[in-house]
Amino acid sequence: MDLKDKRAMIIAADTDSESPRQKENVELVKSSGAIPVLVEVQKLNRINPKTYFGSGKLGYFANVAGEMNIDLVVVCEDLSPSQLENVKDIFDCAVIDRFGLILELFNERATTSFGKLQVKLATLLYMYPRLRGMRKDMDRQYGVVGMRGGGEQKLELDRRELRRRIDRIRAEIKAAKIVEDTKSKRRVESRLPIISLIGYSNTGKSTLLNKILEISEVDDSKKVYADDRLFATLDTHARKIKLPNGSEAIITDTVGLISNLPHQLIDAFTSTLSEIKKADLLVQVFDMSNKSLDMELSTTEELIEELGIGDKTVLKVYNKADKVENPHIYADADLVISAFNEDDVKKTLVAIEEKLFGRATTETKFFSFNEQNILSDFLDTHVVLKTEYVDNGTIVEYRNFGDSY
Repeated sequence: MDLKDKRAMIIAADTDSESPRQKENVELVKSSGAIPVLVEVQKLNRINPKTYFGSGKLGYFANVAGEMNIDLVVVCEDLSPSQLENVKDIFDCAVIDRFGLILELFNERATTSFGKLQVKLATLLYMYPRLRGMRKDMDRQYGVVGMRGGGEQKLELDRRELRRRIDRIRAEIKAAKIVEDTKSKRRVESRLPIISLIGYSNTGKSTLLNKILEISEVDDSKKVYADDRLFATLDTHARKIKLPNGSEAIITDTVGLISNLPHQLIDAFTSTLSEIKKADLLVQVFDMSNKSLDMELSTTEELIEELGIGDKTVLKVYNKADKVENPHIYADADLVISAFNEDDVKKTLVAIEEKLFGRATTETKFFSFNEQNILSDFLDTHVVLKTEYVDNGTIVEYRNFGDSY
């Protein structure tokens, strides 16, 4: 679906069209390229099993959509396939639910072959129970009127084809996951500390990563895409960086979060999020200019709890201080920064180093000339501070992290 420049109306179950949840929905619509014209809400005491919202209220929404020349209605609730189909019947324009909107964004933003496969699977799983409504939309669009029997037969053929495609993509993902797991295993076996940037979508994680790469003098081709919109990037990026003490580390940027991310998408990106489990340090990045910061904080904490990584070492970084007139120092903040400020990013690297190496010891190990192969492997898999060549071999000074890395 091409959503660019479509005039969109958001409808949702809420008490206030200006609530943090609705502001996030507006940002979702903007990120898709559509133009959010208005937000309409209904306070629900109970959910209508047929249309989710009250039928009278939906009629009012439809009249408003007609008067405002709305091209797209975004229903920001978790509708069943039949509820979505019934809501579509009430409007004279395109209708999409929140899950469908997020899928549109994911389809546009995935760049790696593995990410594209994951999004494709999530899309097909979304389409399967909604095929009847989609066929009805196409019939409306092209003026097709046919006999019920033929339509039902075509629907069943579509479902069979979709099931075959789902099975095929699952097999491709299984094969691709072996490759991804091998890459991930190599990162773990490198014995370099692994840092994961984690946080809400559009908190500046990718911008922070790019600035860190710049300070580490990493080639510009290794920089990642960053933009001021939700889900600017979906794929996990792993980069080797240098810390202020000269030692190396691996830093990964993970898919951004939003509240109530559909479980099907969490399942599709399990392998991406599992990178966080392998991290030795989580750098939680928050957008301190976000008026819905409380929701951002709770969503991040919920994911950490869900992934079972509450025991990880954490560095809490409050970003976008440049967008706030009087930056508030939060009680749990380790740092308040702007990812565009080089000095702030350098402070972040120092804080990362302290979190990582505060529990490491500096040790030395001797390798005789007969152990050159062992020495070569050791140098590749440890954080080496100094190498000294002596008459009967080599003395290596290195960081010992015990069983941590």
